[in-house]
Amino acid sequence: MNTTSTCSKNPNRKSNRSRGVRIALGLYSLFVISALMGCTYSGGELLYMLGAGKGRLVEAQFLLTGGPVLILIDDPSQRIDWPPVPRNLFDELAQQLLKNKAVKKLIPHQTLDQLRQADADFSKRGCREVGERTGAEQVLWVEVQDFLVNEDVTETDMAAYITVVVKVINVLETKSASQVRLWPQNPRGQVVSAGMTGSEVLIAKTKDAISKELTRRAAEAIAKFFYEHRLGDFERE
Repeated sequence: MNTTSTCSKNPNRKSNRSRGVRIALGLYSLFVISALMGCTYSGGELLYMLGAGKGRLVEAQFLLTGGPVLILIDDPSQRIDWPPVPRNLFDELAQQLLKNKAVKKLIPHQTLDQLRQADADFSKRGCREVGERTGAEQVLWVEVQDFLVNEDVTETDMAAYITVVVKVINVLETKSASQVRLWPQNPRGQVVSAGMTGSEVLIAKTKDAISKELTRRAAEAIAKFFYEHRLGDFERE
């Protein structure tokens, strides 16, 4: 009597075996071609060329609108004590989003500066309202929670870091307050942190260089929520 249930069989076994055969054939073919061309590769190099070294593909968590997007760097608690940092973070984030085609159009930083200077009540405006007045459809709201750049460090310290909360706001929603936040589902927002070790800070030397590297790392981490990408070596979601 056959007591093996068809439900207990692994439906992926055949496909996995076929995939293994394809990889083996690919390795053999590449080895033969390389030998004929006089090239030599290590086993690891061959695997990487066949795609084995590439990280897992990660989908975007949220797709930004095709219309104008405003990046709003907000520091309500005045955690940042180095004036260039907000602009550096804006520029780095804009570059990452445009480079990876996560946005088609960004509101220039100058437009926000002009509004801030012309509007006496700017500080009282809500995020959605600021976006509306700059002509945006969505606001990528980055609120600073913590910031530190310590130039007097040892190599083992976490000598510089920035923590922000990220939200996407629907500027076009004027009726329902509950529909204004588009992403994430958590009303508190998405927490993103970036840091530099003491040795990295010592290499960077100046506060300006440290801040630029710190904002670059933070911007890269933020932008990845909005476009499809592959995980790098030793990288986690």
